[in-house]
Amino acid sequence: MDKTTLYQKAMQVWGYDKQLCKLAEEASELSAEACRVLNFHGLENGLAEEIADVEIMIEQLRQNGLGKAIEYHKTQKLHRIAELLGETYEPQ
Repeated sequence: MDKTTLYQKAMQVWGYDKQLCKLAEEASELSAEACRVLNFHGLENGLAEEIADVEIMIEQLRQNGLGKAIEYHKTQKLHRIAELLGETYEPQ
């Protein structure tokens, strides 16, 4: 089963609300792991694992209709970062 089909099945089986809740849970775990790494109580491998979990949940939501909205807001934020750095953001 490919990733697209896997995400579709996950959304069908668990539903949007549960997947959104799972994203919140995974984001919380990522936050905690980042703090552990900064406080020298965690390893970057654990951080990478939590990032992967969050990315998977975000990819599911992208595929479920939020993709365009995410890209729009991401572009706006990249423009803002560039502005803060005295640069101009030029999407590729």
